[in-house]
Amino acid sequence: MIVFASGLSLTAGQAEAKKGTVVLDDSERIAALVELGKEVFFDPISKPKGKQSCSSCHDPVSGWTGPTSDTNLVEVAQPGADIHKDPGARGGLKPPTNAYATLIPPFATAAGPVPAFGGTFWNGRAEGADPQFPEGATAHIFLEDVIKANDSQGFKAAVMKFIGPVADQALNPFPNPVEQNIREKAACQQVNKADYAHLFTDAWGERIKCDQNNYSTSFKRIAVALAAYQDSPEVNSFSSKRDNALRDELACMSAQDIQALPWVQRLEEGESVESVLSRFGLALDDLETCADGLPDATPGQFPLAGLSPQENWGHDLFYANSVQFGPPRPLPIQPGAFATCDAAGNTFPDGIELTEARLGAGCSLCHSNNPGADNGSEPLQTYADHGYHNIGTPVNFEIPGNVASDIGLAGHTGNDGHIGQVKAPTLRNVDKRPSPNFVKAYASNGWFKSLESIVHFYNTSFVKTADNNVNHSVTRCPDGVTTEAEAIALGDDGLPACWPAPGHDNGVSFNAAGSVGRLTGNLGLSTCDEEALVAYLKTLTDEAVVELP
Repeated sequence: MIVFASGLSLTAGQAEAKKGTVVLDDSERIAALVELGKEVFFDPISKPKGKQSCSSCHDPVSGWTGPTSDTNLVEVAQPGADIHKDPGARGGLKPPTNAYATLIPPFATAAGPVPAFGGTFWNGRAEGADPQFPEGATAHIFLEDVIKANDSQGFKAAVMKFIGPVADQALNPFPNPVEQNIREKAACQQVNKADYAHLFTDAWGERIKCDQNNYSTSFKRIAVALAAYQDSPEVNSFSSKRDNALRDELACMSAQDIQALPWVQRLEEGESVESVLSRFGLALDDLETCADGLPDATPGQFPLAGLSPQENWGHDLFYANSVQFGPPRPLPIQPGAFATCDAAGNTFPDGIELTEARLGAGCSLCHSNNPGADNGSEPLQTYADHGYHNIGTPVNFEIPGNVASDIGLAGHTGNDGHIGQVKAPTLRNVDKRPSPNFVKAYASNGWFKSLESIVHFYNTSFVKTADNNVNHSVTRCPDGVTTEAEAIALGDDGLPACWPAPGHDNGVSFNAAGSVGRLTGNLGLSTCDEEALVAYLKTLTDEAVVELP
């Protein structure tokens, strides 16, 4: 047996298939498709040759996003393959993480305060289905674009799972002059010459063809392979401290007890407990495997025995909503919960029982699969509603050539009412970094350089003025103070003492919004609470290591 770097295996029968003597079965074809996607993902297919790959902007060691600390600290936008010849060959925003992106639904508009959900790119223009906004959307790959008439139904069903926003997104970086800068036909030819070209044959049942009549089909098949790899357990590993702690508790439970958990009751038609647990690394038939019995009084739910009191308190703040979109009423943290901070900011390292209800941060309103219903114990939680919001991020003038904030969703839909609306990203791997001193950038334009800073922004972005009664001292920055570093320099606690005006004020979350109220900006969290939220976010860092091809 030949073993791939990713752990996928090529059977003897599949190896013989390269000689044209064996027809591969569906599972072997899909294994080859995933491995093809991995090879392409890390291969610097670009013009000039060898200068940029997918991983140049989506590096696994930095949470599948920007791989260079110095770039994240200042200009944020990643340089393209042709940067040495063309100084303008650079993106305009921070690259979003591609991990867990295959769990993002196709783009769809919505009524209410959140105008749309789904799609990839910050503005959702890779819609993942027949485009609703053809003038602003990317091309879509349809099943008939890539399969053959004699492909099995099983293979077609497997490929259909990979067709969507991620496959559509994969069509774009290759020909983009500020990214890989290589035309589709030339990209096809580079794959054809690569030592892994046989994987294309194994996966699609015919050799790659790059002539004028066939290169487009081959290019789309490469994009589907990239989506297949990004859907694999290697990219979506569910291996964080939070996941491991939850997995340990679920493994101690009986199938009957798991069936009673809240997330099971909310499974949609076609979903099963078995499929969710399988993707999470558990088999329903292998439960109750722990030797010492149940780890705590709330198995399968928070607080988790594997997390510290501070991390569990951060979870409680994350899911306790300071405000909701309509009924029911706001959900405070109830008496009896254990906190590591009181309302005045006093700290209790081992936790203390609350005696009165406290409102939380409401992070789950935008960073939850099912806002208002999820409680954080869902195995496949992506920590994003994939909806479009404006948190009031300041303009990042450090992005070369940048004089204003990106218009966000409006650049996709053409609707001026969508200016400034940006897709909420997953919070998984939000703190993943190759070393403690590595700088990551946060928000779509990377204005924030630390988790502590952006959490402080969510808490205090409705700045203090003479005519409001906010309970914090953060003010609007004076003219000339535009960067996070300059705002931090005005204080003495390592956090910004002021916030610049939002890049776009359309629907910004810290403005009053009728009966809904403010979603962010005056949450009333203490410094201790902010630290607990940061601690919880750090439990979402995957621990699995990706072995490069």
